[in-house]
Amino acid sequence: MSRSKKQTPAARADELGAVQRMLARERLSIDDSQPGRTCFLSHIGAQPRLMPGPWVGHRDLIYALALANISPPQRTSLARAVLVEYDREFGIGRLQLDAVPSGLPMGGASLRMRHRTGGVVCLYTWGLGPGARPVECDWLLLRAQPEWALPSGPPTLRVEGLEMLAALGGEVLVLVATATGAIQIARACHSKIRVAAHPRFAPHIEGHDPESPILLWPHDALDGAGLRRREIAALVMVDAPQPIRREAEQWRARQAAGEKIELVDVTCPGRFRTDELLAFWRACGEPNVLLRGDAAWVTSGARVLTEAGAAVELQPDATQLELL
Repeated sequence: MSRSKKQTPAARADELGAVQRMLARERLSIDDSQPGRTCFLSHIGAQPRLMPGPWVGHRDLIYALALANISPPQRTSLARAVLVEYDREFGIGRLQLDAVPSGLPMGGASLRMRHRTGGVVCLYTWGLGPGARPVECDWLLLRAQPEWALPSGPPTLRVEGLEMLAALGGEVLVLVATATGAIQIARACHSKIRVAAHPRFAPHIEGHDPESPILLWPHDALDGAGLRRREIAALVMVDAPQPIRREAEQWRARQAAGEKIELVDVTCPGRFRTDELLAFWRACGEPNVLLRGDAAWVTSGARVLTEAGAAVELQPDATQLELL
């Protein structure tokens, strides 16, 4: 029987409160630098903004950041960062912590958290791929992603599909949210085709080729100067939430080629699909789940997890409605 099914709603609510206090009130913050708190960096690009401050991260991730185009204050923080290894315990404030392999490249890590005095054990995850290590825990923090939260959602990006689009002429713009995703796509392409990339991604892309017709580009950089002289024939949307897809459609409408630019929806390669995610949850001891992220994906992901027997609490991203 699932651990969550043995609990009363009151006990589960008490534990959820303890998890939220760990995330909000301790000296630790994750992927979000804040004054007076030490920031654990989980993955390359997981941070909406890489703010200078006290940083902790896996050794490979810190080394990868050293290649990035970062500012002098960020480089100072990098030089002072604390390097940790997988499965070697460390502490921040009153929390006892372990970085655990997430299965994603360049030192990507989940974070096991608990108070030094005991109590609830929580596993924080940002993204999961083959090789992710499960950990016995009371609560699993998941970010809803379409590759597992939408069982009938977009297919996984295929290199053959990119080759076919490129062969039709023009350039193929692959829109991806983070450097981690760009690295995974570039690695999937490596044996067959080279890729070009936005300056934010390029330092992390092995075999980067500025002349390639395959362009890896951030979701939020469609209106950047780097695309103005490009002849885009296809727009490949990788794990794009609806607001990003609407922006892409508006961008396409402003281009001279207009409707001739093909729009394709895919998910990132090298990430857990539904069956793999559920197997990971079971290997963690069938813990309670705190599910966060895009509201539409959270709703669908909660249904997937609940049908598997998980007790799920939701923390969807806030959305801003347009004024008509």
